[in-house]
Amino acid sequence: MISELHPHRALGVLVGAALTLWCFALTGALLWRGFTQPIDLPALGLYLTATVFFALGCLFGYWTYSCLTLKYFLDRNGLIIHWGDIRQVVPMDRIERLVPGRELPAPKVTGVSWLGHHVGHGPVEGLGDAIFYATHGSHEELLYVVTPEQTYAISVADEVQFTEQLQGHQKLGQVVSLPQVTERHSVAALPFWHDTLAQILALAVIAGFVVMLGYVFQQYPGVPEKFAVQGFGDKSDLLSIPITGLGLLAVSLVLGFMLHALDRAAGYVLFLAGIGTQIVLLSAAIITLNQ
Repeated sequence: MISELHPHRALGVLVGAALTLWCFALTGALLWRGFTQPIDLPALGLYLTATVFFALGCLFGYWTYSCLTLKYFLDRNGLIIHWGDIRQVVPMDRIERLVPGRELPAPKVTGVSWLGHHVGHGPVEGLGDAIFYATHGSHEELLYVVTPEQTYAISVADEVQFTEQLQGHQKLGQVVSLPQVTERHSVAALPFWHDTLAQILALAVIAGFVVMLGYVFQQYPGVPEKFAVQGFGDKSDLLSIPITGLGLLAVSLVLGFMLHALDRAAGYVLFLAGIGTQIVLLSAAIITLNQ
């Protein structure tokens, strides 16, 4: 029989939702301010800041969703901690003991940590480094699951009930031998998150677009309204260059991200192509504006 245990998640979800909404509200406010400004470098600063807050909002949204899905599964084979797209598998025969958090000093968690939601790593006196998947408000609400290889910090609603269920399952013995591993599913399982080169190339594509966009925005205020260059009639036609760059940026990142999951080399090639297109567009902008 599998026991499904839910920690108290309401506070963590509310705080996470508030942080998410705050980031998206700032994104909207910055974009609105940018749309009302003339096209120049200060306006670009507003757009870039809005992009940063939008990315933060997406991260907080994912972490809040993960907090909402945090649960612990316990059966005779082991303990499984479920958080978002990540599962920590702890075999029953590896669990040595349980240590209440009230018996130890308050730990410092490094990772995704806010009021009512703490996921990450942290040193625990007497136990070494621990992995936290908890929603505690106080360290006294923590329960440490100790194995020879790793310590896990969780927060269960009823510590006594959890202990009794764990001991009962241990007496029954394992039916299936589980590996002690971290399992990643869906987006979290994509190899991109563990490929430093792919991440550098993706950032280089973004940097190339930002440089090209910055050059156009810097030069734009000094360009006459009637811009007599082949292919361009009015000054506003110059914006077709960064608009094209934005579209190619999206295509490069999305397709590169997807192809990388199937073939790393193909992903690298697409990211490199994205860098090349941004360089070509920057060159085109420089040549056009200096004619």
